This record gives sequence, C-alpha cells and structure tokens, in this order.
Amino acid sequence: MRVEFFGVLEEIAGKSAMELDIAENATVSDVLTRLSRDLPDLAPRLPRVACAFGDELVSRSARVARDSVLVLLPPVSGG
Repeated sequence: MRVEFFGVLEEIAGKSAMELDIAENATVSDVLTRLSRDLPDLAPRLPRVACAFGDELVSRSARVARDSVLVLLPPVSGG
C-alpha cells in the first residue's frame, strides 16, 4: 500500500509518500502504528491526523487493501 504525507507531515517524514507491506485485514490504525515505529518523529503527530482514501475521510477502524492509497492530513487551524 502507499501512504501519502501532506503539510508538516511531509516535512517531518522527509518524503511525500512511502510504500508499506501490510498484513491482510489491516486497519488504518494498524498502518498508523507501523508508521510510528518506522518514522518515530511522526509518532507525536499521528493521533491528530485526518486519514483519507482519495477525497473521502475514513475512520481508524477502516480496512486497508494492499493496493490502497492512504492520505494523511495534518490538523488545520485558522479562522
């Protein structure tokens, strides 16, 4: 599967995307746990990221297919 990083997440990860080999029936939460191990500098940010497949936001319990593209979006603030 492919994980894409946007905003400050891309800066911290040092890349805009990465490929992960995931287990069958993995969830978004499983992917975030893996990212916490593989990219420990991202770990403090991951509890607050929004997760999406394409332009559809998904919950952390959503199943991830091996050919999925998971997009991670940092929290947005503003007025």
